[in-house]
Amino acid sequence: MKLAVLALEGCMHSAISGVADVLSLANHVMQQSGEKSRFTWQTLSLDGKAVRAGGGQTVAVDGAIGKRAGFDAILVPGNLVDHVTAERLRPQYVRAGAWLRQQHANGRLIGAFCSGVFLLAGAGLLDNRRATITWWLQSELRQRHPAIDLAPDAVITSADRVVCAAGPMSWVDLLLRLIEMVDGKQIAKLCADYVVIDTAQRTQSIFMPVGYLLSQDPLLTRADLLVRRTGKSPMTVKRLAGALGLSERTLNRKFQELTHEPPQAFIMRRRVEHARTLLETTTQPIKIIARTTGYEDESSFRKAFRKLTLMSPQAYRARRMERTA
Repeated sequence: MKLAVLALEGCMHSAISGVADVLSLANHVMQQSGEKSRFTWQTLSLDGKAVRAGGGQTVAVDGAIGKRAGFDAILVPGNLVDHVTAERLRPQYVRAGAWLRQQHANGRLIGAFCSGVFLLAGAGLLDNRRATITWWLQSELRQRHPAIDLAPDAVITSADRVVCAAGPMSWVDLLLRLIEMVDGKQIAKLCADYVVIDTAQRTQSIFMPVGYLLSQDPLLTRADLLVRRTGKSPMTVKRLAGALGLSERTLNRKFQELTHEPPQAFIMRRRVEHARTLLETTTQPIKIIARTTGYEDESSFRKAFRKLTLMSPQAYRARRMERTA
C-alpha cells in the first residue's frame, strides 16, 4: 500500500508519527520473513512546507498535494484547533476538500478520524453515506451536515471508498482498515499482531459518560440506554414505561412531543441502528444479531429491518462489503 497523510495546521501529530512507526515495523517484519516490504508513505501539506501541529510540534513533509504521486489511500488526521482558528483556516480546508474530492473521483481511498471527519463532510464526500465521528462531536456533525447517515455507535465505517474512524486514537483502526482494503485481511491482521493492537469489534457507546448522555435529553437518553442494554429480553413499551417510572399514556405523549413518533417506533429504530452497526463491523450470523438486538423471533427482526432500511439484513451486509472492497 502506498499511503499519503495530509498534514494541515493544527493536525494531531500522534497520527503522523504513529502511522510511520506502524508501517515501518510491518515492513521490518516482512523483510525478516524474507518478503518484500509492502508499505510506503509520504506526508503532504498544501504548499509543500512544514506545518505546525496542534501540540506545537513542527511536522516535516515530503511534498505538496499538487504534485503527481501514485498512492492508494489518503489519511486525514484530526485537528486540535478552536473554532476561531478553524474559521481562520477555512480557506485551507476548502482547498484541501477540493483536492480530496478529486482524489476520490480518481479512485483513491479516503480516510479520516476524529475532527478530520469534518473535512470530508465539508468536501461533500459524506453526503448520503454512512459515517461516524467521536461521540462528543456527533451533535455538531448532525447539525452542520444533516445529509450524513451517522452511525453513532460505530468506531469505524466504510462506504464507497470513504472510511471514517471515531476518536483521537482511532487512526489505528483507520490505518488497519485501509491496509485491509488495499492488501487484504491477512496483511492487516499481521500488522495488528506485531504492534499488539486489539482488533476486537467494539462500539462507542461503552465510552460515553453518563453525564454527557444525560445532557442531551434526559428522557430520551435514559430510554436509549434501556433499549440498548436490554440484552436478549425484548424491550416493550410497557417495560420501558415502567423502567422510566411513567404510565404508558404519559410515555406516549412525551415521545410524541420529543420525537414526533410513538415509543414503539423509537424502540424499533434503536434496535435496527444497533443491528446495522453489527452487520457492518462483525461477521456474526443474522440469528445472533437478532437476539443481540432484542428480537426473540428472527422473522420479526427481518421484518423490522426491512421496514426501516428497505432491504434484508443479508442484502445490507452484502452491499456494505461491496462498498468496502
